[in-house]
Amino acid sequence: MTGHDDEEAMIEYEKFIYLDMYKTGSSYVVALLNRLVAGKPVRAFRHAPLTKGRPFFWKQGKYAFATVRNPWDWYVSMWSYSIEQPNVVFFRDVRKSLGEDGVNRLFDRSNPKESFRLWLRSVNDPSFFKTIETENPYAHSSVNPFLGFYSYRFLRVTTPHPALALNRAYLWNMDRAIAHQKRWAIYDHVFKSETLTQDFSTFVLENIDRCGFKKNAEAILRKHAPQPKNTSTRTLTTYRDYYDDELRDLVARRDRLMIDLFGYEF
Repeated sequence: MTGHDDEEAMIEYEKFIYLDMYKTGSSYVVALLNRLVAGKPVRAFRHAPLTKGRPFFWKQGKYAFATVRNPWDWYVSMWSYSIEQPNVVFFRDVRKSLGEDGVNRLFDRSNPKESFRLWLRSVNDPSFFKTIETENPYAHSSVNPFLGFYSYRFLRVTTPHPALALNRAYLWNMDRAIAHQKRWAIYDHVFKSETLTQDFSTFVLENIDRCGFKKNAEAILRKHAPQPKNTSTRTLTTYRDYYDDELRDLVARRDRLMIDLFGYEF
């Protein structure tokens, strides 16, 4: 995959770690960190959990944080962004497997409601990933039948050793997955994309020494921390307009992990 927004990462600095989950304001956070921290990251692993870079030592006392987004909104953003950036994973692999006809059905900007709904049903169909996204670990994961793609990605980025843990012998239902997240989550804090500008700015100013931010962080934030922009172009007014009752309930069921943990509502 190419481009920042279609990959997750573990980005480690000298004093803190950002668990970067795509389409949650991560481009905004990374751009600010590039200005707020004098040194470059000491290590960064794209599309990977913390334990890929630190298999035995985990955080070693470093502060870790992540960003999240309303799951109903996250899926709309992923769909819209795929249209804008046709080399991202969903668009690219659909074209490769289903050709232009498949792309036109699943990513039809001129018919956003029907096209998005078809895409969302497909993404929540385990056979879709096994047929289309054959190289994606989610395609072969035994949690695929009950755990939504967004929840799966979040678990993979924010809990240790997901290759071992994300299997049906250990996580056999949603309650078990939620309990696992609560028990093993690596982050110390989670920022919601809906309030990211204010909350992240407050965090920076309260943790200048702890996280090694520049002493002029307040001036940097005033100049470079406007409201994050949604890089996906949407035809409809809000994410709610893309859903019908069936698909609203589908996300509520398959991404209950994100909804229960962070209090999201449709």
